Amino acid sequence: MNSLHPRAFAAVLLTATLTGCGDSSSSSEPIKPAITEHFGVIATASDDFQSGEVELVATADSGMTASGGYFGGISDIAVNGHGEHYYLIRKFNGDQVLKVDIKNPGKEVWEASTLASGEQGTANPYQLVFVNESKAYLLRYGKNTAWIVNPSATQADDFFTGETLDLSHYMPAQEDSIGAVNMSAGVVVNGKLFITLQRLDGNYEPTNTAYVAVFNTETDTEIDTQTDLSGNLKGIPLQGKNPGNIQLLDGTGLIVTNLGGYSSPFTGTSLDVIDPASYQVTSMLADADVDFQINDAVIISENQGYILSYAGWKDVSLQSFDPSQGASSLQVIGGLTGSDFRDIELSPQGRLWMADASPENPGVRVINPADNSQDDFIKTSLLPIDISFGTVVTNP
Repeated sequence: MNSLHPRAFAAVLLTATLTGCGDSSSSSEPIKPAITEHFGVIATASDDFQSGEVELVATADSGMTASGGYFGGISDIAVNGHGEHYYLIRKFNGDQVLKVDIKNPGKEVWEASTLASGEQGTANPYQLVFVNESKAYLLRYGKNTAWIVNPSATQADDFFTGETLDLSHYMPAQEDSIGAVNMSAGVVVNGKLFITLQRLDGNYEPTNTAYVAVFNTETDTEIDTQTDLSGNLKGIPLQGKNPGNIQLLDGTGLIVTNLGGYSSPFTGTSLDVIDPASYQVTSMLADADVDFQINDAVIISENQGYILSYAGWKDVSLQSFDPSQGASSLQVIGGLTGSDFRDIELSPQGRLWMADASPENPGVRVINPADNSQDDFIKTSLLPIDISFGTVVTNP
């Protein structure tokens, strides 16, 4: 196991964050700059899907190692980093959010339920979308209400504010749904919350139109985008189906990764682009132009992007492309094909972290976008499935 004991990691972290600190009793001593450190937060799972845990990485140019694992439990988990904390989300039938201080990685600050009193079934929480330090939205894939929460709460009872966003009007006909609108991802841009809604049918297929609902983050009221030609819903109808992710690229817009169908020919997979002001939708990668599922995407600039292209179970490739040219510019990077790649994220240092869940050698590949070379490989004990980042700032 390539890891440090939790106490050992905490000791290393404490030493690092205190580096440069000294006696400040002399008023003539120059003020020392704050020390900023970035950490990778990696959700991992066993190959048999029976267990999962979190591993942490202090970012560096090379030679990075993972420590952990922390908070062993179910395998269906996600992580959301925010400042010096990360939030471990236990999803289907887990129904919990754990807040963890990166400086004290072996003990949660609190553990909160994602089910209100009397709620039945699973909330299947997916993501925390942050507005600021004291306000965020908890997207609950298995319910029709998103929670308004306080991420700065110091105890679990204060996490859920009691206020919600109601999305039940996006429910398809009962026979054409799985009982929820399937909110899957969100992002906050210029005082507006954008939430992707899959609206899967009763067979878990994306036959219904997918939408993006938009809310004012100050009033928590839904905005009428006036883009639904049927006039029945206020949200934005997407060109693709089954949205799994949404991200902002300044100057381009909101980029929605649509998974489409879960088996070949993956009908409805695409990258849609939403103008966050006009709400108009255009295409970056169209369904008709690819013969695989777009499983994940990171768009770095108007001329540089990456996707995970899924051809079948454990048959995934990392491809780069020029978003201004579209599918004609797609190309596989450095033989990274035919493997079990689960997630790609852009690190605070501007490098691409890719979760490689190959059972024989699991870990995170760190790709340099300047030349698409691999700068580092971070070995993990279990299979990496989700990546996020946190930042610790220490004032000497």
